[in-house]
Amino acid sequence: MDTKRITEVGVVVRDLDQATQLFEHLFDAEVGGITIVERYQMHFRMCRVGKVDFELMAPTGDTGVIADFLAKSGEGLHHIAFAVDDIEDTMGKLGKKGVQFVDHAPMRQQLNVVDYAGRTFSDDIQFTFSYPKSILGILFEFIQYPSGYQTP
Repeated sequence: MDTKRITEVGVVVRDLDQATQLFEHLFDAEVGGITIVERYQMHFRMCRVGKVDFELMAPTGDTGVIADFLAKSGEGLHHIAFAVDDIEDTMGKLGKKGVQFVDHAPMRQQLNVVDYAGRTFSDDIQFTFSYPKSILGILFEFIQYPSGYQTP
């Protein structure tokens, strides 16, 4: 399997601006722009601390996966993400070891992302989530970044 390293930690928050200010104040985070993901009824912002991106996620309404998470669990850790070279290979290998995924195929989303060399990529990100019950109750995300993207 080609998991490179932890690249992202997802955190659910009630107020995206307030959480961003906290990360800037406490950790001198480098702050990215806000991205809206209609499919999940959420918006997020990356806050880079050292070599890890914290994906601060807030609901855009009263429904959706992030709103549901907030209602059930409150603010806090949502997921841990690994950068991978080949997401389909990763899914195949983990699937053979009993890991179940939320989707049967990787999701694709057009995003503008800044790599660790400071270069901006406007390209498809491929990602998938494993079911928490598959791996010790932890929601893992596996991300295949665009070709040439430099991970930490």
